[in-house]
Amino acid sequence: MKIILIAALASNRVIGINNTLPWKLSADLKRFKALTTGHTIVMGRKTFESLGRPLPGRRHICVSRSYASDHLLPDPRWPEQVFWCGDLFSALKHLKREIGATNEIPIFVIGGAEIYTQALPLADALELTHIQSSFEGDAFFPSYAKMFEKTDEKFLEEGEQKFSFAQYKSLRPENIFVRRASKNDVQFIANAQIKMALESEGLKLNPQKVEAGVMAVLNDVLKGEYLVAEDMSSQSHCPVGCLLLQKEWSDWRNGTFLWIHSLYVEPSHRRKGICHWMLTVAQEQARTLGALGMRLYVDKGNRDAQEAYRNFGMGGGHYDVFELEF
Repeated sequence: MKIILIAALASNRVIGINNTLPWKLSADLKRFKALTTGHTIVMGRKTFESLGRPLPGRRHICVSRSYASDHLLPDPRWPEQVFWCGDLFSALKHLKREIGATNEIPIFVIGGAEIYTQALPLADALELTHIQSSFEGDAFFPSYAKMFEKTDEKFLEEGEQKFSFAQYKSLRPENIFVRRASKNDVQFIANAQIKMALESEGLKLNPQKVEAGVMAVLNDVLKGEYLVAEDMSSQSHCPVGCLLLQKEWSDWRNGTFLWIHSLYVEPSHRRKGICHWMLTVAQEQARTLGALGMRLYVDKGNRDAQEAYRNFGMGGGHYDVFELEF
Protein backbone atom coordinates (compact mmCIF):
# COMPACT_ATOMS: atom_id res chain seq x y z
CA MET A 1 0.00 0.00 0.00
CA LYS A 2 1.03 3.62 -0.40
CA ILE A 3 0.42 6.00 2.51
CA ILE A 4 -0.37 9.53 1.34
CA LEU A 5 -1.06 12.57 3.50
CA ILE A 6 -3.47 14.96 1.79
CA ALA A 7 -4.00 18.46 3.18
CA ALA A 8 -4.52 22.12 2.36
CA LEU A 9 -2.36 24.52 4.35
CA ALA A 10 -1.79 28.23 4.52
CA SER A 11 1.63 29.83 4.26
CA ASN A 12 1.90 29.68 8.08
CA ARG A 13 0.96 25.96 8.03
CA VAL A 14 -2.56 26.60 9.39
CA ILE A 15 -4.98 23.83 8.37
CA GLY A 16 -8.06 24.69 10.44
CA ILE A 17 -9.83 26.74 13.08
CA ASN A 18 -12.61 25.49 15.36
CA ASN A 19 -12.57 22.19 13.46
CA THR A 20 -13.42 23.89 10.14
CA LEU A 21 -11.48 25.19 7.15
CA PRO A 22 -10.65 28.93 7.37
CA TRP A 23 -11.05 29.35 3.60
CA LYS A 24 -13.34 28.40 0.73
CA LEU A 25 -11.53 26.93 -2.22
CA SER A 26 -13.68 24.86 -4.56
CA ALA A 27 -10.73 23.64 -6.64
CA ASP A 28 -9.15 22.09 -3.56
CA LEU A 29 -12.38 20.31 -2.59
CA LYS A 30 -12.74 18.94 -6.11
CA ARG A 31 -9.15 17.71 -6.06
CA PHE A 32 -9.66 16.05 -2.67
CA LYS A 33 -12.76 14.26 -3.97
CA ALA A 34 -11.06 13.16 -7.19
CA LEU A 35 -8.01 11.74 -5.39
CA THR A 36 -9.74 9.99 -2.49
CA THR A 37 -12.95 8.59 -4.00
CA GLY A 38 -12.79 4.81 -4.25
CA HIS A 39 -10.06 4.55 -1.61
CA THR A 40 -9.59 4.30 2.16
CA ILE A 41 -9.25 7.51 4.16
CA VAL A 42 -7.76 7.65 7.68
CA MET A 43 -8.57 10.37 10.18
CA GLY A 44 -8.95 11.32 13.82
CA ARG A 45 -12.23 11.49 15.70
CA LYS A 46 -12.65 15.26 15.46
CA THR A 47 -12.02 15.23 11.72
CA PHE A 48 -14.65 12.52 11.25
CA GLU A 49 -17.14 14.48 13.35
CA SER A 50 -16.47 17.61 11.28
CA LEU A 51 -17.57 15.74 8.15
CA GLY A 52 -21.09 15.35 9.52
CA ARG A 53 -21.52 12.02 7.74
CA PRO A 54 -19.33 9.49 5.92
CA LEU A 55 -18.10 10.67 2.54
CA PRO A 56 -19.60 8.71 -0.38
CA GLY A 57 -17.45 6.11 -2.10
CA ARG A 58 -14.76 5.93 0.57
CA ARG A 59 -13.98 3.60 3.47
CA HIS A 60 -13.29 5.52 6.68
CA ILE A 61 -10.74 4.44 9.29
CA CYS A 62 -11.15 6.62 12.39
CA VAL A 63 -8.52 6.72 15.13
CA SER A 64 -9.48 7.55 18.71
CA ARG A 65 -7.79 6.78 22.02
CA SER A 66 -11.23 6.08 23.49
CA TYR A 67 -11.14 2.77 21.60
CA ALA A 68 -8.85 0.39 23.48
CA SER A 69 -8.71 -2.12 20.61
CA ASP A 70 -5.88 -2.19 18.09
CA HIS A 71 -8.20 -3.93 15.62
CA LEU A 72 -10.62 -2.28 13.22
CA LEU A 73 -14.06 -2.16 14.84
CA PRO A 74 -17.08 -1.43 12.61
CA ASP A 75 -19.23 1.55 13.52
CA PRO A 76 -22.78 0.21 14.19
CA ARG A 77 -24.26 3.16 12.28
CA TRP A 78 -22.25 2.47 9.10
CA PRO A 79 -20.82 -1.04 9.63
CA GLU A 80 -19.68 -1.45 6.02
CA GLN A 81 -18.08 1.97 5.62
CA VAL A 82 -16.72 3.27 8.95
CA PHE A 83 -14.27 1.52 11.27
CA TRP A 84 -12.61 2.61 14.52
CA CYS A 85 -9.19 1.83 15.98
CA GLY A 86 -7.41 3.00 19.09
CA ASP A 87 -4.02 3.50 17.48
CA LEU A 88 -2.91 4.89 14.11
CA PHE A 89 0.04 2.55 13.62
CA SER A 90 -2.09 -0.51 14.44
CA ALA A 91 -4.68 0.62 11.90
CA LEU A 92 -2.02 1.05 9.19
CA LYS A 93 -0.48 -2.34 9.96
CA HIS A 94 -3.93 -3.92 9.61
CA LEU A 95 -4.37 -2.22 6.23
CA LYS A 96 -0.89 -3.33 5.15
CA ARG A 97 -1.74 -6.96 5.89
CA GLU A 98 -5.03 -6.57 4.03
CA ILE A 99 -3.71 -4.76 0.95
CA GLY A 100 -0.12 -5.96 0.75
CA ALA A 101 3.23 -4.30 1.33
CA THR A 102 4.22 -3.65 -2.28
CA ASN A 103 0.79 -2.78 -3.68
CA GLU A 104 0.46 0.80 -4.94
CA ILE A 105 -3.13 1.12 -3.69
CA PRO A 106 -3.22 4.49 -1.85
CA ILE A 107 -4.33 5.04 1.73
CA PHE A 108 -5.09 8.72 2.33
CA VAL A 109 -4.55 10.32 5.74
CA ILE A 110 -6.81 13.39 5.93
CA GLY A 111 -6.21 14.84 9.42
CA GLY A 112 -6.35 16.39 11.88
CA ALA A 113 -3.11 17.91 13.12
CA GLU A 114 -2.21 15.18 15.63
CA ILE A 115 -2.90 12.38 13.14
CA TYR A 116 -0.81 14.19 10.52
CA THR A 117 2.07 14.45 13.01
CA GLN A 118 1.94 10.74 13.81
CA ALA A 119 1.55 9.71 10.18
CA LEU A 120 4.23 11.97 8.69
CA PRO A 121 7.23 9.62 9.33
CA LEU A 122 5.19 6.72 7.94
CA ALA A 123 4.06 8.41 4.74
CA ASP A 124 5.27 7.58 1.25
CA ALA A 125 4.00 10.81 -0.30
CA LEU A 126 2.26 14.13 0.32
CA GLU A 127 -0.50 15.75 -1.74
CA LEU A 128 -0.57 19.34 -0.50
CA THR A 129 -2.51 22.42 -1.48
CA HIS A 130 -0.34 25.41 -0.64
CA ILE A 131 -2.41 28.54 -0.08
CA GLN A 132 -0.27 31.63 -0.65
CA SER A 133 -1.72 33.57 2.29
CA SER A 134 -1.54 33.24 6.05
CA PHE A 135 -4.65 32.58 8.14
CA GLU A 136 -5.52 32.55 11.81
CA GLY A 137 -6.06 29.05 13.11
CA ASP A 138 -5.73 26.60 15.96
CA ALA A 139 -4.54 23.56 13.98
CA PHE A 140 -1.28 23.33 12.04
CA PHE A 141 0.30 20.92 9.59
CA PRO A 142 3.56 19.51 11.00
CA SER A 143 6.97 20.56 9.74
CA TYR A 144 8.11 18.24 6.93
CA ALA A 145 10.79 19.96 4.82
CA LYS A 146 13.70 17.62 5.66
CA MET A 147 11.58 14.46 5.32
CA PHE A 148 10.24 14.95 1.77
CA GLU A 149 11.28 16.31 -1.58
CA LYS A 150 8.95 18.06 -4.02
CA THR A 151 8.33 16.22 -7.28
CA ASP A 152 5.71 18.43 -8.93
CA GLU A 153 3.81 21.69 -8.41
CA LYS A 154 1.03 23.41 -10.34
CA PHE A 155 0.13 27.06 -9.64
CA LEU A 156 -3.48 28.29 -9.84
CA GLU A 157 -5.78 31.14 -8.84
CA GLU A 158 -9.40 31.19 -7.68
CA GLY A 159 -10.91 34.61 -7.16
CA GLU A 160 -8.27 36.62 -5.31
CA GLN A 161 -6.65 33.53 -3.78
CA LYS A 162 -3.40 32.19 -5.19
CA PHE A 163 -2.51 28.58 -4.43
CA SER A 164 -0.70 25.53 -5.79
CA PHE A 165 -1.11 21.77 -5.90
CA ALA A 166 2.18 20.11 -4.91
CA GLN A 167 3.34 16.52 -4.72
CA TYR A 168 6.16 15.22 -2.54
CA LYS A 169 7.89 11.89 -2.05
CA SER A 170 9.34 10.64 1.22
CA LEU A 171 13.08 10.39 1.87
CA ARG A 172 12.74 7.67 4.51
CA PRO A 173 14.67 4.39 4.16
CA GLU A 174 12.66 1.70 2.43
CA ASN A 175 10.37 -0.30 4.74
CA ILE A 176 11.43 1.68 7.83
CA PHE A 177 8.63 3.27 9.85
CA VAL A 178 9.39 5.58 12.78
CA ARG A 179 6.55 5.75 15.28
CA ARG A 180 5.81 6.62 18.88
CA ALA A 181 6.69 3.87 21.30
CA SER A 182 4.02 1.97 23.19
CA LYS A 183 4.20 -0.15 26.33
CA ASN A 184 4.68 -3.17 24.07
CA ASP A 185 8.14 -1.77 23.25
CA VAL A 186 9.45 -1.76 26.83
CA GLN A 187 11.58 -4.89 26.48
CA PHE A 188 13.11 -3.83 23.17
CA ILE A 189 13.98 -0.31 24.38
CA ALA A 190 15.42 -1.59 27.66
CA ASN A 191 17.54 -4.21 25.88
CA ALA A 192 18.71 -1.57 23.40
CA GLN A 193 19.93 0.67 26.21
CA ILE A 194 21.71 -2.22 27.94
CA LYS A 195 23.49 -3.15 24.71
CA MET A 196 24.36 0.48 23.94
CA ALA A 197 25.90 1.09 27.38
CA LEU A 198 28.03 -2.03 27.06
CA GLU A 199 29.08 -1.27 23.48
CA SER A 200 29.84 2.44 23.83
CA GLU A 201 31.05 2.79 27.42
CA GLY A 202 31.72 -0.72 28.68
CA LEU A 203 29.00 -0.35 31.32
CA LYS A 204 26.84 -3.24 32.55
CA LEU A 205 23.42 -1.89 33.47
CA ASN A 206 20.88 -3.45 35.81
CA PRO A 207 18.13 -4.86 33.52
CA GLN A 208 15.35 -4.44 36.08
CA LYS A 209 16.29 -0.85 36.77
CA VAL A 210 16.52 0.02 33.06
CA GLU A 211 13.17 -1.61 32.30
CA ALA A 212 11.56 0.33 35.16
CA GLY A 213 13.16 3.52 33.86
CA VAL A 214 11.77 2.96 30.37
CA MET A 215 8.31 2.18 31.71
CA ALA A 216 8.40 5.38 33.78
CA VAL A 217 8.74 7.40 30.56
CA LEU A 218 5.91 5.53 28.85
CA ASN A 219 3.69 6.16 31.87
CA ASP A 220 4.46 9.90 32.08
CA VAL A 221 4.76 12.05 28.96
CA LEU A 222 6.39 14.80 31.03
CA LYS A 223 9.44 12.56 31.36
CA GLY A 224 9.87 12.29 27.59
CA GLU A 225 8.82 10.39 24.50
CA TYR A 226 10.40 7.40 22.80
CA LEU A 227 10.47 6.95 19.05
CA VAL A 228 10.91 3.45 17.65
CA ALA A 229 12.15 2.52 14.16
CA GLU A 230 10.46 -0.63 12.88
CA ASP A 231 11.45 -2.76 9.91
CA MET A 232 8.27 -3.49 7.95
CA SER A 233 9.91 -5.66 5.28
CA SER A 234 8.80 -8.93 6.87
CA GLN A 235 5.76 -10.26 8.70
CA SER A 236 7.63 -9.96 12.01
CA HIS A 237 7.68 -6.13 11.82
CA CYS A 238 10.62 -6.09 14.23
CA PRO A 239 11.82 -2.90 15.97
CA VAL A 240 15.40 -2.07 15.01
CA GLY A 241 16.10 1.32 16.59
CA CYS A 242 14.96 3.83 19.19
CA LEU A 243 15.64 7.21 20.73
CA LEU A 244 14.31 9.30 23.61
CA LEU A 245 13.22 12.94 23.29
CA GLN A 246 13.10 15.25 26.31
CA LYS A 247 12.31 18.94 26.59
CA GLU A 248 14.51 21.52 28.33
CA TRP A 249 13.29 25.05 29.00
CA SER A 250 15.78 27.87 28.40
CA ASP A 251 15.05 31.02 30.38
CA TRP A 252 17.84 32.81 28.51
CA ARG A 253 16.15 32.15 25.19
CA ASN A 254 12.54 31.96 26.42
CA GLY A 255 12.03 28.72 24.57
CA THR A 256 12.50 24.96 24.49
CA PHE A 257 15.41 22.79 23.37
CA LEU A 258 14.78 19.15 22.52
CA TRP A 259 17.36 16.76 23.97
CA ILE A 260 18.09 13.45 22.25
CA HIS A 261 18.99 10.50 24.45
CA SER A 262 19.27 6.73 24.16
CA LEU A 263 19.74 6.63 20.38
CA TYR A 264 20.43 3.06 19.31
CA VAL A 265 20.23 1.04 16.08
CA GLU A 266 20.66 -2.72 15.95
CA PRO A 267 24.03 -3.70 14.40
CA SER A 268 22.24 -5.68 11.65
CA HIS A 269 20.52 -2.48 10.48
CA ARG A 270 23.36 0.04 10.67
CA ARG A 271 24.73 1.87 7.62
CA LYS A 272 21.21 1.89 6.15
CA GLY A 273 20.25 5.47 6.97
CA ILE A 274 18.06 4.58 9.94
CA CYS A 275 19.98 6.68 12.48
CA HIS A 276 19.89 9.68 10.14
CA TRP A 277 16.18 9.18 9.51
CA MET A 278 15.32 8.99 13.23
CA LEU A 279 17.27 12.21 13.78
CA THR A 280 15.43 13.81 10.85
CA VAL A 281 12.06 12.83 12.33
CA ALA A 282 13.15 14.25 15.68
CA GLN A 283 14.31 17.47 13.99
CA GLU A 284 10.95 18.00 12.26
CA GLN A 285 9.09 17.25 15.49
CA ALA A 286 11.24 19.88 17.18
CA ARG A 287 10.36 22.41 14.47
CA THR A 288 6.67 21.52 14.79
CA LEU A 289 6.89 22.20 18.54
CA GLY A 290 8.59 25.52 17.86
CA ALA A 291 11.76 24.37 19.62
CA LEU A 292 14.92 26.45 19.44
CA GLY A 293 17.08 23.48 18.49
CA MET A 294 18.25 20.00 19.44
CA ARG A 295 20.95 18.94 21.85
CA LEU A 296 22.62 15.70 22.91
CA TYR A 297 25.71 14.47 24.66
CA VAL A 298 28.00 11.66 23.57
CA ASP A 299 30.82 9.76 25.25
CA LYS A 300 34.19 11.35 24.44
CA GLY A 301 35.53 8.02 23.18
CA ASN A 302 32.58 7.15 20.95
CA ARG A 303 34.06 8.33 17.63
CA ASP A 304 31.48 6.57 15.46
CA ALA A 305 28.58 8.35 17.17
CA GLN A 306 30.38 11.70 16.98
CA GLU A 307 30.90 11.22 13.22
CA ALA A 308 27.23 10.31 12.73
CA TYR A 309 26.06 13.46 14.52
CA ARG A 310 28.48 15.67 12.58
CA ASN A 311 27.25 14.14 9.31
CA PHE A 312 23.75 15.09 10.37
CA GLY A 313 24.88 18.70 10.77
CA MET A 314 25.24 18.91 14.54
CA GLY A 315 28.32 20.62 16.00
CA GLY A 316 30.24 20.28 19.22
CA GLY A 317 28.74 23.44 20.66
CA HIS A 318 30.47 25.77 23.09
CA TYR A 319 29.56 24.05 26.36
CA ASP A 320 31.28 21.26 28.30
CA VAL A 321 29.11 18.91 30.35
CA PHE A 322 29.90 18.72 34.07
CA GLU A 323 28.42 15.99 36.25
CA LEU A 324 28.00 15.22 39.93
CA GLU A 325 26.44 11.83 40.52
CA PHE A 326 24.99 10.64 43.83
